Amino acid sequence: GWGGQISMGWAQATIDRVAGIVLMNTGVARPVSTRVPPLISIARSTLRATCETTPTFLHGALRMARPQLARDVYRAYTAPYDSAPLRTGIRDFVEDIPIDETHETFDTLATVASGLEQLQHVPALLLWGAKDIIFSDAFLADLMRRLPHADVHRYADAGHQIVEDTDAIDVIRSWLEHDADELTPAPSARSRIWSAIESRRGDTANAIVEMSPKDSYGVARSISFDELDEQIRATARGLGAAGVTKGDRLATLIPPGIDLTVLIYACLRAGVIVVAPDAALGLDGMRRALRSSRPDYFVGDWRGRLLAKSLRLPATRLSLDDLANTPGSQELPPEPAASDTAAIVFTSGSTGPSKGVVYAHGQLEAQRDAAAAAFAIEPTDKLVVAFAPFAVLAPAIGIPSVIPAMDVTAPAKLEAQALADAASAIDATMVFASPAVLANIAATADELDSGGRLALRKIRLVATAGAPVSPQLLAASRPLFSNAAFATPYGMTEVLPVTLASADEIAAGTSLGTAADGVCVGTPLPGVDVAIRPVDTPSGSVSEPLAARNLGEVWVRADHGCAGYDRLWARQHHAFTNGWHRSGDVGHLDAAGRLWIQGRVDHLIHGPAGVMAPVGIELQAESVAGVTQAAAVGVGPVGTQQLAVVVAGSSIGSAVVADATLTAAVRAAVTADVTAVLVAPRIPVDRRHNSKIDRSRVQRWAEAMLRGARPPRL
Repeated sequence: GWGGQISMGWAQATIDRVAGIVLMNTGVARPVSTRVPPLISIARSTLRATCETTPTFLHGALRMARPQLARDVYRAYTAPYDSAPLRTGIRDFVEDIPIDETHETFDTLATVASGLEQLQHVPALLLWGAKDIIFSDAFLADLMRRLPHADVHRYADAGHQIVEDTDAIDVIRSWLEHDADELTPAPSARSRIWSAIESRRGDTANAIVEMSPKDSYGVARSISFDELDEQIRATARGLGAAGVTKGDRLATLIPPGIDLTVLIYACLRAGVIVVAPDAALGLDGMRRALRSSRPDYFVGDWRGRLLAKSLRLPATRLSLDDLANTPGSQELPPEPAASDTAAIVFTSGSTGPSKGVVYAHGQLEAQRDAAAAAFAIEPTDKLVVAFAPFAVLAPAIGIPSVIPAMDVTAPAKLEAQALADAASAIDATMVFASPAVLANIAATADELDSGGRLALRKIRLVATAGAPVSPQLLAASRPLFSNAAFATPYGMTEVLPVTLASADEIAAGTSLGTAADGVCVGTPLPGVDVAIRPVDTPSGSVSEPLAARNLGEVWVRADHGCAGYDRLWARQHHAFTNGWHRSGDVGHLDAAGRLWIQGRVDHLIHGPAGVMAPVGIELQAESVAGVTQAAAVGVGPVGTQQLAVVVAGSSIGSAVVADATLTAAVRAAVTADVTAVLVAPRIPVDRRHNSKIDRSRVQRWAEAMLRGARPPRL
């Protein structure tokens, strides 16, 4: 902890010798909003007993490591302090902590803190363990305020012993060696993201319709384009009146619908950065998202308020009703520039902690235009939104939308009749839904009434995204939407859309290639570059693309790509280079330029005969009668991993190890050598789309089962 004050004091005194700054879980001042940590308070009140006579304080500090330090490392840290005389330095250190203004070193340290502005021209890196019980995120926020130019990487699962907990040494080395990252610049000027709404001012046609909860038939709420524009303008004025200014962060803790749309567009119009952790991340995911992004303000329904209270979120609560009722005399805030930060959205967290993804206004506007062009959206179109990421897309394009009666945290539970009721409410022409939603629509199709069947026959386009779409799913869904074209956009939170595949391309996958090739997601859209590069390409470099049909990592470049990650310098340095985004997906391009997705880099199976990707294996296994889901994972050390196929299905029994008949059928269907076939009660998927397989979790389960150990819950 003292390293921050000592080093920064030295840096200010010898500023001509300082080439760079790296700070890790320290502080130069105690933030006003924080209390003295309990560990420090106890140590100060029992100074000699806990710090000198016994090693209590020493052990307490070392046990803040996450995970616990290895025994030999722990012993190395304690070795210099194995007797009371050797612990006088610890006692003096704790005694010298200035917990209030009366302490003799308080003024000296205050001078160091205020003097940090002298170092704002010096490159700086802040590495932070978010689970430090002493130097919390409040200290990080204080350092970011004093060193606003600093690069930041926040480790969500690390504690105070950050060098032991993380890859901090490698990150520091990369930071010292790297040149300034060239991220995707904001594209040239376009119509503003709110322009389509403004253009329909005076239009009394429905802009957004919310359906009633399940079993309460009809429309719950609706708002016209004219009302939507007026509420957005009033709320934007309200933000200014409440003291929310351009560049402040505001978290939206309300579910998709009219209120969320009004708030988001009001923030965008006012230049306020929208922090948007959707409920589909789950409680833990939302906690991580809010702690990492640290918003200045939040607006939430009762659930959002409870979450903010439980987190002790250091943000000011605002009421949407109060914001919207600002007197009309209040001036609208100045419009933000295309290069200004617009929003922080979050990845699904299906392959690790969710990451905050930063978008500038120009990039959001480019994304709107790319989506409108990809789906050939016309002014007469009307959209059913059963896919949360597109909840605010329709107003940006200027078309009506409807939100079905559904639980956004469990989209796969949306039933066919509820979707059809939503389509009927606005005479919809388009549906956006995840593959899991479509699967349940097909499974509950028998419950549709005649009006519902008619409404679905009026749909001209069904777009499904969030995970690979199998030919089997399309075959089951197409009869319900007999007059619709099916399109599968491929992309990621960082760049969306990238490609677009028609149903015919997906259904013809076996004639274009084989099931082992994965899922065909179509050809890159205009203005989008896609390259396949080696998965071991070093961070910060761009290797030569691989030839057609070679498995590698998918790299993407487009105007509508994001600006980077929020407070994740190491991830950003790895994933963004010279305008390219390395997606973490693996696949190949065929000779015709079509992209095939075969899994994730983190889920590759490294066997003795080479590297295998999971998606193709899973599609082959799912062709076996009774298998509704499959996950392919590698068991054992990297380089000698054996392929285990984990299957689920209501008609294949409940034994953990598949019987001889099922095992033989899976091995016959899969072209790779299958070591084990296991039967799981379910295959875990991500919360947002209910479609992306959590293969890391399946792998841990399979390894435990094959070792005869107690498995983790799936």
